[in-house]
Amino acid sequence: MSLLSVVVPVYNEEDFLGPCLDAVLAQHEPVHEVIVVDNNSTDRTAEVLTPYAGRVIVLREPRQGVQHARNRGFDAATGDVIGRIDADTRLPPDWSRRVRRAFDDPRVDAVTGPATYYDVALAPMLGLGDAAIRRAWSLPVVGRMDWLFGANMAIRASAWRTARPALCAAAEAHEDVDLGIHLSAGGGHIAYAPRLRAATSARRIADRYGDYRRYLLMSEAGYRTHRTLVPRGSQLRAWITARLLLALFPLLRLLFELRSGGRVRSRKNPMAHL
Repeated sequence: MSLLSVVVPVYNEEDFLGPCLDAVLAQHEPVHEVIVVDNNSTDRTAEVLTPYAGRVIVLREPRQGVQHARNRGFDAATGDVIGRIDADTRLPPDWSRRVRRAFDDPRVDAVTGPATYYDVALAPMLGLGDAAIRRAWSLPVVGRMDWLFGANMAIRASAWRTARPALCAAAEAHEDVDLGIHLSAGGGHIAYAPRLRAATSARRIADRYGDYRRYLLMSEAGYRTHRTLVPRGSQLRAWITARLLLALFPLLRLLFELRSGGRVRSRKNPMAHL
């Protein structure tokens, strides 16, 4: 059985981190190690971590940005496979088993799956929509798969070490998209596993429209910057997806507020500097 490390980059996640770690530690097939990388949190994140002493490895990364926190955790991981989730991810208990099953195929270098949302009205419908979009992104007609979803992904440690030197440190593009691009461009095989689901928060939709728009356009920017490395359809796919989600912004915001009552704050752009 492959040893599975799980890395959780964290910045000011006192409200979400506990349930995230509880779900990781409750896997039917226990993981090898859980690594939390604290990226300069100023809230009660450190206090939340105290009860997990001895069960969770806590690292500090002073360079601000989830790309740096991710790298710190991945570099420290000792498992054969490295899982990556967000602090607001809540894994179903069979997640580790499904990850290991995906890597039973020796051709697979990384795997990713869809999301469900636990804090929005009509969550099952939105989950189906998310799965449909990600399935469309994985279709071979677009070209080889060149993306990963940071809230629900895993990569072979050997593939990480191969891709690591080429990764970008800039904050203009999403770090998970950047990893997918460079892994694929280097010959790595990324698989989409539709049954590898993970629940996450829809709090990004609590952003102001302008902030939400800037966040969505970061995927497009990542593909545009790497146009020589990606299939022709990748940038167009990102462009279409961003415009679709922007058109749906009022509806998505309404569904989120119906469930959250405005009590949940939007999530800070994880790539931004303080």
